[in-house]
Order: sequence, then C-alpha cells, then structure tokens
Amino acid sequence: MRTNPRKRPASQEDVDRAWNGGVLYGIRNAHIIFLTVLVDKFNGADYIGDVWEEINKLSEELKESRVSINDLRNVLKEEYKINI
Repeated sequence: MRTNPRKRPASQEDVDRAWNGGVLYGIRNAHIIFLTVLVDKFNGADYIGDVWEEINKLSEELKESRVSINDLRNVLKEEYKINI
C-alpha cells in the first residue's frame, strides 16, 4: 500500500528546503524593491550595474567573515539614522 505524500511527516531536510526557499524569496524581493526604487526615484539607471556589483562584493565579504552584518547595521543606524 502506498503512503499518501500529503500525509507523510516532513523530514528536517524538507523543512530546511522550505525555509531556505522562503529566505531566498525574501532576499530576492528585497533586492528587486531596492534596485527599482534606486532606478525610478533616484536616477540610478546610470550606475545600477555598479551598485549591483558592489552589493555582490559586500555579500562575499560577509560570507568570508571579513565584515559583519551587525557592524553594517550599526553604521546605518548611527551615521544615517536608518534602523533595520
């Protein structure tokens, strides 16, 4: 007798895959919003490629632990009054 896949308990792998998919979806959407505002509201069309390149470089620095996200958040909060 076959087990209905909808009745099968989720494995930790299933949960992790769903979580990671949701996180990536949220990050992708945040990038889309940020870059669209930059282009539409702040005349960023001339340098959007440079901005995207710098975002990717900073992401690599974070991944390699050369900078911390807490440090970046603190700079935004203290110097620019942006609390994320």
